[in-house]
Amino acid sequence: MEIEEMRQNFIKQFGVEPENYIDTGGRFEICGNHTDHNHGLCLVANCSLRIKAYISKSDKVEVKSQGYPFFSFTLDEMESLRLPVSTKAMTVGILVKLRQLGYKIGGFKAYITSEIPDGSGVSSSAAFESLVGYIISYLYNDGKINPLVIAQTGQFSENVYFKKPCGLLDQIGTSFPNCNFIDFKNVKNPVIENVKFNLSLTLYLIKSVGNHANLTPLYAAIPSSMKEVAGLLDNKEFLRDVTLSDPVSAIENLNIDVKKKNKAKHFYIENLNVLEAKKALEVNDLEGFLSVIRSSQNSSNINLENTYVREDDFLDSPQDIIEKVTTFIGDKGAIRIHGGGFKGTVLAFIKNEFTGDFDMFLEKNYPGRYYKVNISKDAVNFK
Repeated sequence: MEIEEMRQNFIKQFGVEPENYIDTGGRFEICGNHTDHNHGLCLVANCSLRIKAYISKSDKVEVKSQGYPFFSFTLDEMESLRLPVSTKAMTVGILVKLRQLGYKIGGFKAYITSEIPDGSGVSSSAAFESLVGYIISYLYNDGKINPLVIAQTGQFSENVYFKKPCGLLDQIGTSFPNCNFIDFKNVKNPVIENVKFNLSLTLYLIKSVGNHANLTPLYAAIPSSMKEVAGLLDNKEFLRDVTLSDPVSAIENLNIDVKKKNKAKHFYIENLNVLEAKKALEVNDLEGFLSVIRSSQNSSNINLENTYVREDDFLDSPQDIIEKVTTFIGDKGAIRIHGGGFKGTVLAFIKNEFTGDFDMFLEKNYPGRYYKVNISKDAVNFK
């Protein structure tokens, strides 16, 4: 939707001119697949696919998202509301938490549109949470709410009001600009370090067939396996806290299912991949970075086994796409599973000089299922 059409829709919905425009982006998981929930390392980046809104101050919260029902609530009633899992509940949760943290809150009118397609895997929910957090920051707190607070508030709302037990990775990706290295050893105060992404690469998201519905047990098996191994190795809750000098070798000696062993081994392999990817970005080492992305994908496939669900579901799965793309691009790029896996999207890093050929390949094989994207230098735009 064009910006002017958005403005007109705001006027049609609320009967007044909007006062401000704001947008926030989704997130890319650059490297660090399934490491955050065991307090590991990750590279995450803000995405050029945006959630956009025209907004104005109001005495209550009034939100209309294109294609979704209008909702509203007053600040006086919000803490007593008992809501089903919904965008309204998520919005209430963010304002409740910001008030608890001592920030000034207030009402707003918002007409919202999204460039983030369903199933694109860049976390539209976290992008929406960051949007609401930044609306309150700019309208009522002079834009001074820290991005980490925005992220933590979004996570709180998603956990408590949206009933989804997510980590903090997605919200950091949508609340912080550019590409960032994250160390989750202290999950309440993670280390977040900006890392410049200046490689001559173009990023593509490619959607597999199917969705994430009914896959919760598969996702849950990954952190539960890692935590079980942490307990057996060193009586710890999380693998990051294991103090053994060679935990990978110790994992091999455990008398448990090999799939659980492999999931735990992936944690240590992937943390090393993140460190190598960070180093490659810092010295602008294109080939080194692509090599790490291939290593990350290999461990996700072999150890996590989260690149497809089962053999009879292989056609057009993430792994099927990865193998076909890998054959086509050769040394012209790299590709890996993106996010939770099993279904969803894959993320390809293609050398700029090869994008013309790659565009034609994608249009022939995956029409309507790919997005050429980039890393955003701004987490939020407000004017």
